[in-house]
Amino acid sequence: MQNLKKLFSQEMLINYVFIFYILSIILDLHLFYNSISTLIRVVIITILFLIIFIFYSNKKEKRLLIAYFLALSVYIIMHLINVNNFKVSFITHYSNLDELLYFWKMLMNVFLIFIVYKLNINKDKFYKLITLAAFLISSSIVISNLFKIGYTSYDFIRPKYSIFNWFQFKNISFVTASTKGYFHLTNQISAILILYLPILFIYLKEKITFSKVITIILVLTSLFMLGTRVSNYSPFIILLITFIATLIVSLLNRQFSKGFMLLLVLFGLYSYTLYSNSPLLSRNLYYDTLFKEKELSKDSKEYQELASKKLSDLSNEELHTYLGYFNIDEDFYNTYYPLEKDRLFYENYLSLNTLKINDTRFLEKKVIERVKELNDNKLDTYLGIGYDRVINIFNIESDYVMQYYALGIIGVILLLGVNIVLILYMGFKMLFNLKKYFTLENILLLFSISYYLLASFFTGNILNAISTIIPVSLVIGFALSNLKKEKLEDNEYYLGFKTSTKSKEEILDKIFKSSKQNIIYNINPLIIMNFFHNEKVKEEINKSEYNIPDGSGIVLASMLTSHNIKKTIPGVEFMEDICKKSMQNNYKIYLYGSKEESVKKTKEVLEKKYKKIQIVGCLNGYNKDKKKDAKKIASSKCDILFVALGSPSQEEFIIENKELFKDIKIIMPVGGSFDALSGNVKRAPKIFQKLKIEWLYRMIKEPKRIKNLFSLIKFGFLVLLGNFWYNRKVMK
Repeated sequence: MQNLKKLFSQEMLINYVFIFYILSIILDLHLFYNSISTLIRVVIITILFLIIFIFYSNKKEKRLLIAYFLALSVYIIMHLINVNNFKVSFITHYSNLDELLYFWKMLMNVFLIFIVYKLNINKDKFYKLITLAAFLISSSIVISNLFKIGYTSYDFIRPKYSIFNWFQFKNISFVTASTKGYFHLTNQISAILILYLPILFIYLKEKITFSKVITIILVLTSLFMLGTRVSNYSPFIILLITFIATLIVSLLNRQFSKGFMLLLVLFGLYSYTLYSNSPLLSRNLYYDTLFKEKELSKDSKEYQELASKKLSDLSNEELHTYLGYFNIDEDFYNTYYPLEKDRLFYENYLSLNTLKINDTRFLEKKVIERVKELNDNKLDTYLGIGYDRVINIFNIESDYVMQYYALGIIGVILLLGVNIVLILYMGFKMLFNLKKYFTLENILLLFSISYYLLASFFTGNILNAISTIIPVSLVIGFALSNLKKEKLEDNEYYLGFKTSTKSKEEILDKIFKSSKQNIIYNINPLIIMNFFHNEKVKEEINKSEYNIPDGSGIVLASMLTSHNIKKTIPGVEFMEDICKKSMQNNYKIYLYGSKEESVKKTKEVLEKKYKKIQIVGCLNGYNKDKKKDAKKIASSKCDILFVALGSPSQEEFIIENKELFKDIKIIMPVGGSFDALSGNVKRAPKIFQKLKIEWLYRMIKEPKRIKNLFSLIKFGFLVLLGNFWYNRKVMK
């Protein structure tokens, strides 16, 4: 058993993940790229996930994941039922087994994100892994290019030109000059490298070393060698965003890294030198020339004769010939979607008054739209027509679009929506707590993931591949755990008001052990809005160490910012907890505020409930001479004072008489707690308390409180728009 624990220890599991990822890079080589290598990776990730799920996840995480898997299972069953009711007879290739294997593969995104998130991988280890992976991939591409070995980017033939030839010949053939080393698919390798490039900049910023600079130069070089539009344009976009982000963060922190920013400029100049001589330029020229040739060919007598006839009057052979005058790969109408099977589609397609008919991706989308139209099933929009079916017509070169037709809206949300939700979560967390999370590291990690997912829309064949699912999941998992690792502060600030992040038990323990006076203010949206413009009161409230989060509005604000406050501490409950604790410490209590009947009844209830409690005085809050009341309280020699005058009166009373109350150990404004304890006003039913909506119950019972709703809305609006800006003064 001891050996088993050691085998599955956190440190060992991290090592397994690292070894697995290096193995995965090897399996991306064309020699090993097949369904068997995919299955190996899927099985390994699944085993790692089950270990983490069983031994390392908490109950909340287990419930959340099980709920997700149940929802996905229901969708998959409905999806399979729907795709098996397909009615287009000439599209026959489909396998339920392949469809289920596809779903299993796509689940690896969630599995691996959770694995990395729970393992809390050390920053230095993570960046070293990414640097090693980037070095292995890019150096293999560069070396194969220099020695003219490996494969071209668009085929599996040896390249004829190296990077040196780019500078020797003009309009060099992009087909034989662009190279991908020994890897299988150019788009996937491009996506991985553009995912890693911002991360390499993060690591370089921490400490500039020769090895890091060389790795980045290799990555930039290999991106231009790959020869795709995304791989050639991305270095400039990434460098620009990195430069701007570095400048903004430097201005905020007033710490400039001149050496790093100079290197970014030099990397930009190097990239421009490669781009201005890259095969991509000849690629653009090639397609422009091809398009012009096609347009010129339309001057032929044959074309004129065909164009003069109605498309419906052309024979199949003539329509084939006519399609040849457009910039459309003949494999489309001969093999992928044969003209003879759906002639009407091609007639309608050629009738479209747009130059887009020469665009392959436009045609791909139109064909799948046509298949969906022929199937005539409204559920296809929500459940899809099947990945295995779409992929065997042809692979739409645009992620999200491809999955929309294959999986439907529900499938896209469940399988691809996870990444979007996590990006939004990380973005909001950073946005609403800028002081803590607005770092260059977090900005570039978020940008790296977002840009990768955006690039997949323009390139296609990215989000479905295990080769790219693994690295992006690795980065998302690390980015999430990186935000979680931020040091938990003892206090959080909401619109400038300090609130303790400690648990109720911790606060109770601290205030009863403390030798100094502790004033515990209840922080909730209404109290914050009452004193929002009162800097003097705000300053006094912020002097207190243990202000409790009294209300679900503060927990919600925490969810939008730091997520460090997860539970409310209702004032009435905390008052009772103090009363219980007072008996152990032999503390004397004074009750001040509310009506005479209510305060006396509260004293009776507490003395009946807690036999050893010492209440040395009670006084209603309706006396006009508050200074006289304060002197009477001070003369009682009490250790604990509860003030129930309602906000803002109770807070103002405490602040005004703070010096007079200097010998009182614990002071707490308690609002309507006396009315609740005495029974004059009933607390909300348990269901309202459990759902954290007691405020709604009170509003229903007392309609005059509806005016407070506007304060709640204003509070939420201000937190959303600029919690950081309101906090910046008090947090200096």
